[in-house]
Amino acid sequence: MRPFHLAFPVVDLTSTERFYVDLLGCTIGRRTDQSLNLNFFGHQIVAHCVDSMPDYTDGGRIDGRQVPPFHFGLVMEWTQWHEFRDHLDSLDVKYRLKPHVRYPGSIGEQATMFIDDPSGNAIELKSFQDDTRLFATLLGSEHAAGGGRL
Repeated sequence: MRPFHLAFPVVDLTSTERFYVDLLGCTIGRRTDQSLNLNFFGHQIVAHCVDSMPDYTDGGRIDGRQVPPFHFGLVMEWTQWHEFRDHLDSLDVKYRLKPHVRYPGSIGEQATMFIDDPSGNAIELKSFQDDTRLFATLLGSEHAAGGGRL
């Protein structure tokens, strides 16, 4: 799989760097006065400094919880997700949505948690016990591998 690229707004590059490097373990690529290029678990994300953040608060509910409509994240291996949750707990990280299992007992069952970066960007970290269920539908996981090709 090829790495994805995501650019997103932030209001302060210094606190953004500390969060992504010290908390999430990202490494820095290029940096300018207005942007920060990060290795996000093998993917390229770029924080662009803005004067003020857009309003992303109008969102819907998923599995009975308020989920931010704009977010990005990572699908981790099951053990990695639990170890990372424990790491965040040891740092007393404040969660936007505490770690929990969403859709228990269904084909979409997943462990998930949301944290915010210093600018309020929501980051979801999730995991499936069976990775083939990532794209599975109610019709069954036989559809999981076919979609999304350009």
